[in-house]
Amino acid sequence: MQQPNIAGSEKKQLQDKVWIFAQRGVVLLVAMLAGLVIGYQKWGQAGALKEQVAQLEERVATLQKERDTLNSQKAIIDRDKKEAEKRLQDCQARCAVPAEAGAAVQP
Repeated sequence: MQQPNIAGSEKKQLQDKVWIFAQRGVVLLVAMLAGLVIGYQKWGQAGALKEQVAQLEERVATLQKERDTLNSQKAIIDRDKKEAEKRLQDCQARCAVPAEAGAAVQP
């Protein structure tokens, strides 16, 4: 009669070992999933980084607008400068013609 009892005891021990490993596996799985969830909420969504990116994009847009404005002002100034230089050359040419004519008459 002890044979069935020993077999039942071994079966019970085996079931207990399987149950213990299953419990440990479930606990390990829950701990890993909890770590993943916590890690995702802390670093995965990156709320602070998203806010920083939005601020930097806004700053870049502002700087691009300022750059375009300054380039427009530079183009206007260059155009005005060329126009002023052209008028100066015209004035110098008009002033030089009478002086040369007067110099030719005096000798």
